[in-house]
Amino acid sequence: MSEIIYPIKSSFNQFKTLASVVASTYTYAVSRHVSDQHLQAMAGVSRLDLLNPEARLPEEAGPLIWTMLCRDCPQRVLTLHMASGTPWTYFGSLAQCMQYADTARSALQVFVRYRAVLSDRLHLVLTESDTEAILCFHHPNDEIDGGCSTQVTLAMLKRFFSGITGADGFLAGVELTHSACRHQQTYDAFFKTSAYFQRPHNALVFHKAALDLPVLQQDPHLFEYIQQNLDLQLADCRQPKVLSPGSELQNAIARNAAVGEYTAEALARQMNMSLRSLQRLAKEFGFTIRQLLDEAREAKARQLVLDSDLGIEAIASRLGYSDNRAFRRAFKRWTGQTPVEFRQCCTRSVDSARG
Repeated sequence: MSEIIYPIKSSFNQFKTLASVVASTYTYAVSRHVSDQHLQAMAGVSRLDLLNPEARLPEEAGPLIWTMLCRDCPQRVLTLHMASGTPWTYFGSLAQCMQYADTARSALQVFVRYRAVLSDRLHLVLTESDTEAILCFHHPNDEIDGGCSTQVTLAMLKRFFSGITGADGFLAGVELTHSACRHQQTYDAFFKTSAYFQRPHNALVFHKAALDLPVLQQDPHLFEYIQQNLDLQLADCRQPKVLSPGSELQNAIARNAAVGEYTAEALARQMNMSLRSLQRLAKEFGFTIRQLLDEAREAKARQLVLDSDLGIEAIASRLGYSDNRAFRRAFKRWTGQTPVEFRQCCTRSVDSARG
């Protein structure tokens, strides 16, 4: 089983995505009978993280969930299935703003301008020719999930533009980077145009005339008002992503965890500081060293328990426990289940998703 490095503490991850995007993916996975425990282990987020849809979560959370879903349900076009029923809140405040634009072009331009509100590293380019307008999508995490998250966004935009204009047939095509599959007709039917595979980018290709379609609920005052709020969100998103003492601390914890070191003394040596200074640093971020190390152990334990080739004793040893009974007690405290019960529960959820 290949090792996946799970996030230790979501608040320390550098690049972020709007929580509503992650929440939709998380909820869809639950609808596919994937357990909360498995999702927390896979993506490092819980239901509590998703309560505020305008919050920002680690950008890799959604793609990690998609990696699991596509592995376990390869027979379904899950991206289109999810997009068929996902509410517009997926786009957060962007959806509110776009539905009050005057034309489809204005709505698209808002989507491009405020793309970082959705995800820090989402890259969008809108180009127009005499007959077509092409909206190209790229995100570095396409390499994690094969572009599934991006594909959901394309499909959601298609539905959204049908909704705000009351029109259909405005697409001249849809371009996808992944290989052609036996679901060609499903893609064509969903987008109501031809889908082209193995293209250099993911893109929606609009008939240029369609960009002049009026938006049904256009309201210039609300359009301007919501853009002012989006400006504030965008300014916050564009704050420099610098390596803070907190993230240095998390990196040091991760390096020690990789070799089974979970003591405060070992962490202080890794940080090249005294134990007392380390304790003061952690306190500045509202944690104790024990809490941080416990979280690191829990994240690693959830990962290792999913590997059926590892015995409980071996896992306890990797986590620095000299007594596997102490590990069992700690795991029960973290998850409410024994390691064996947790493993069995996750195995059943994967089997259900495959069905």
